[in-house]
Amino acid sequence: MEGRGEGSVRQRRKPKQAAEQQTVSQPKVLVQECGFVGVVVEGILGFLLWSSIWQIAPCLWLIPLDAMGVTGWEGAVIAWFLLVSLTGIAFVRRTLGSNFGVFCLRCLGVLCSFGGYPFFPHTDDQSKILRYLAMIAGTAFLSMAWAMHYWGYPGKGGSQRSGMWSGFCIGIFVTLALRAWFRSLNPLFTHNQWAYAALGVGVVCAAQRFLALWGQSYSWQKPARVAGPGPILSGMSLASLVFLIGCVFGDSSVLSRWVNSGHPDTGPSPNPYGISVMVSLGFGVLGLPCIANYFLWWLIGAAGCATMYFMDGNVGYAGGLVFAMYSGSVLPQLLRRFVQHAIGRSMASFVLTFIMSVVLLVWATAYNFVPGGVATRERTHFIFLAALILIGFATCVFGDSITGGKDHGSDRESELLLRKKYMYLPKSAVAIVILLILLASGGIVLRNQDYQAKLKVMEKTSPEFTAAIWTVHFGIDNYGHNSFAHMANLINASGADVIGVLETDTAKPFLGNHDMAMYLGEVLGMYTDFGPGPRHHTWGCMLLSRYPILKSQHLLLPSPHGEIAPAIHATLLIDGKEVDVMVVHMGVDSDDLDRKLQAKTLGQVLKAVTNPVFFLGYITCAPGGRDYLQISRDGNMLDIDPLEKDRWCEYIFYRGLIRQGFARITHGSLTDTEMQVGKFKIKQSPDEADNSERVFEADNVPERLRFPQRFGERRNGHHYARFFLDHVYHMDTPRWFIPSRS
Repeated sequence: MEGRGEGSVRQRRKPKQAAEQQTVSQPKVLVQECGFVGVVVEGILGFLLWSSIWQIAPCLWLIPLDAMGVTGWEGAVIAWFLLVSLTGIAFVRRTLGSNFGVFCLRCLGVLCSFGGYPFFPHTDDQSKILRYLAMIAGTAFLSMAWAMHYWGYPGKGGSQRSGMWSGFCIGIFVTLALRAWFRSLNPLFTHNQWAYAALGVGVVCAAQRFLALWGQSYSWQKPARVAGPGPILSGMSLASLVFLIGCVFGDSSVLSRWVNSGHPDTGPSPNPYGISVMVSLGFGVLGLPCIANYFLWWLIGAAGCATMYFMDGNVGYAGGLVFAMYSGSVLPQLLRRFVQHAIGRSMASFVLTFIMSVVLLVWATAYNFVPGGVATRERTHFIFLAALILIGFATCVFGDSITGGKDHGSDRESELLLRKKYMYLPKSAVAIVILLILLASGGIVLRNQDYQAKLKVMEKTSPEFTAAIWTVHFGIDNYGHNSFAHMANLINASGADVIGVLETDTAKPFLGNHDMAMYLGEVLGMYTDFGPGPRHHTWGCMLLSRYPILKSQHLLLPSPHGEIAPAIHATLLIDGKEVDVMVVHMGVDSDDLDRKLQAKTLGQVLKAVTNPVFFLGYITCAPGGRDYLQISRDGNMLDIDPLEKDRWCEYIFYRGLIRQGFARITHGSLTDTEMQVGKFKIKQSPDEADNSERVFEADNVPERLRFPQRFGERRNGHHYARFFLDHVYHMDTPRWFIPSRS
């Protein structure tokens, strides 16, 4: 159906010699320079398309996240596939495949993709669904515009084409550069001002492309038969590569989180070693396409991916950098092959493969809450393997070498030129990529200098400290917006010196590829420990501390049936003394065996600790429940306030410390769980007695032990948020503990 009857009679009757001459000259036009302005504009459009494609995953995740299961709205994403499939219909191509049609598609795409956040800011479930549907529509329109412009643009010139697909490559590095300056966040979806800017810039770029082709007509003719992978494999392999790049290199910090381990040998930290990720990816894109078709290079890339996946620390990180170079090297060829086939089948296979990859990735982690999750549990490595096999087939089995492929003819001059350049991108695009890497590196270096300075200023040495536990709902507030900045403000206002933060593994593509630990650590000037990493399929736990972290261990608690329960056991240096802390997120209450085994393990670990220790954990039972007692009795731990019976999930235990105060701060719709705060003092001698008397008046304690007045006075009973960020004390807190006066 595609391309039939659309070429002119003259085009179909071209002499065979002319067709062969056009094929022979193809390598020359592949390396012609594209105008600098054109490359910049295509790079911006590529960035908007890349951002839109990868925002689909968080939008897809958000609705079932609130429902703790599949709702049915997830199926709406298939509209993206259906819309791009329309490009395979001749009537649709003739109608929309024009200069003006592509301009309208781009404007609609930009409006829907980046207008949803500022235009639907309302605090209700309906707004979340509207943003989700708008993102699907916007991504579909941008994809259709990209496809139409790619396959049907006037002139068929290599200069134009190379600028277009180099623009997609540039878009990846624009994303990395922006995220480097915004601490792993994409500002287009976290700051309304940047969303409005994206709207304006997107329309201007669409207009520039429209005016540049003013008066010219798009031509649609049956694509020539070329050697190499067909349209289905071309689309599937490109989608697999985009998926892998987004999973592991969607932000320069993600690789560090994939391979991180406990202190002191955590492996390369995202700041400043994230620079190496961008350099490796850039070197692959700019310098290694010449070896993209070699089977040995595919084996090296696959080995790098496996090393990254199964190894911790420096070894795993090195494997990830090799994988970054491989991923970058095959991107230009897969893009070039992608546009040499029928538009409808290529685009449909690309979108469908991408959607299936993202859904399977979600299923591999959220297996406990989705149908068929038993089959996909912790199977991310199989998804990666399938993606690598598809890429290998497209490049090694059906691919062609740039120095002698069948569709390059016998033009020796072009072969030598390609061999000398060792790259597909035009010089202007190369310069832009290098500039973006330098720009991103500058942002990371400046952030690192600021962070190191903050650590020296904010580090505490007092034997009295404040600990807190908080479940943060993946940094997404109750209305579907990123909450990192508000979280930092609340933590800072609470006065917490050590805080266990749960549900923090946002270094996954369906959670935005954000680095929450890096963000909060840099903003608050606190030491961080995050783990276990994304490849362990947990929901994540994190430790923030104003005291140095001497050592830590990342634990995976027994979870035979339900979600994988993560824990961090760390040793802090507080006032010159070693104090241990345990941060843990246990399984859900429906998985009884899991919780029983997890509580038993935690009790054993805590019992073996010889230092003073405190526990910041999520135990899915009421006070006095089986798991509560297992941890407190077997671990020889004390509840900070055993008389507080109206609690669920969050608990603070301790041993070898003196309790001084306890408070509960409402979530204020920032998350779905309150923050609990406890004040402690290190015993100066083993015989020093704990505080045993509860008091409720601040006048009974020194001013240094009082909780911040930012959250008001003591309140009885539950307090339900009246407005966003309505954080107050509740449940008859704050309260303090003093020596017995009797």
